[in-house]
Amino acid sequence: ENAPLYGMQIGWGPYLRNVVATGNIIRKAGTGIVVSVVEGAGTAVISDNIIDGALNGAVVGQRWAEPATGDLASSNDTGYAHLTVERNHV
Repeated sequence: ENAPLYGMQIGWGPYLRNVVATGNIIRKAGTGIVVSVVEGAGTAVISDNIIDGALNGAVVGQRWAEPATGDLASSNDTGYAHLTVERNHV
């Protein structure tokens, strides 16, 4: 709650391997969840989270420290084969 940058950061560059983020509550963060979308990143499932008051998006893909996508929670297709983003409550 009240995290200035990210409620949760998943992976850094290609260092993302088999992560599941489910059932979390994130309130009042700069960005709810950021996840690595660089080439070589492993799989991640981001589902069934409650994300409330995230100023810059609920779930956003990043290339290291730079945002690389829009809000992935607003679509069923992330455009990244290694990511599953579904059923998050925003």
